[in-house]
Amino acid sequence: MPSSYLKTPNLNLRRKLIIKIQNKLYKHKEQKNIPDSISSIIILAQEKLGDAILLLPFLNAFNKKFPDAIIDLCCTHYNKKVFDGIPFIRNCISYRPFNFHFSKIIRSEHYQILYNPKSGPSKTFHHLTNKINADVKVCLDNEYNNPIYNYSLPNDNSKHIVEKYSELLFYYDKSLPVSNWLPEYFSKFPSNINQKKYLTINISAGHKNRNLPVEKWIKIISHILDNDNINIALFASKKESRDAKKIKSVFHERVFYPLESPTIYHASGIINDSEMLLSIDTSLIHLAAALGKPVLGLYNNDSLNYKRYSPYNTIFETVASKTGFIRDIDVESIINSYSMLNSKIVIR
Repeated sequence: MPSSYLKTPNLNLRRKLIIKIQNKLYKHKEQKNIPDSISSIIILAQEKLGDAILLLPFLNAFNKKFPDAIIDLCCTHYNKKVFDGIPFIRNCISYRPFNFHFSKIIRSEHYQILYNPKSGPSKTFHHLTNKINADVKVCLDNEYNNPIYNYSLPNDNSKHIVEKYSELLFYYDKSLPVSNWLPEYFSKFPSNINQKKYLTINISAGHKNRNLPVEKWIKIISHILDNDNINIALFASKKESRDAKKIKSVFHERVFYPLESPTIYHASGIINDSEMLLSIDTSLIHLAAALGKPVLGLYNNDSLNYKRYSPYNTIFETVASKTGFIRDIDVESIINSYSMLNSKIVIR
């Protein structure tokens, strides 16, 4: 992936205006030092599924560093399933949609630390930070965040998101290891594919800029099936279901679709029993990396996004488009990277 100047992502004008108004209305905080040890903390988790998975290594490492600390986590109803059930989290509270349980907790609880690991400002997190009672409110350094927080940590956009999330831990120990981690309940959903050897392919784009045309997928899958004794499990969202059905019609018995994966746990089981994941830049890349599976990821030409969201701490290859659209990646580049990843797996 070619590197370039990693600038901070631009905010849209509407968000800028709202956050500036919030900064005018909310009380600006005096600077305070982070305590030598942490006894209680509330952590703000972003709403995307991939971000939730990438926060897990920090949570696990934090619990190891401060095993007696009370940990509460604010998340959305959408990503709550990633965190709900982690034994060392006391309260996993959904802030969206707003609910009475959440309102009661943030009014009644008092924390030693509030930690917002998001690298950029959020009007929702601004509101939560203003409402939650905490002795020291900590963020990553940002001109929009800083006024309403007591302490700002480094916000280095050349770092992977897992490491950016872990800046609070690095404050205490810069050499502290932060490794991929998934809660045990992810392993309780074995694959329902009765094949000894298969790889997973995810064609779900999530955004039109990330879509790869079905004709290119067919050429890629044709090469894989012609050259390797392997089958394919195909992930596709409802939006890509027509493309998935077309792929299934071409390759029949060797492509498994639709998959019985109603939850992220079922998807985890399917990926965990596979040889590798080939995927567009989505949350499944981070799930596969957390499972320690080899990953071939497809990205656009956004160097900042790649630096922060590339496969973390696993064997991988990536292919980047020369444009802002994944659809412009040529098939040969993907096939070559697939071969390179295969060779890495063989010599592992």
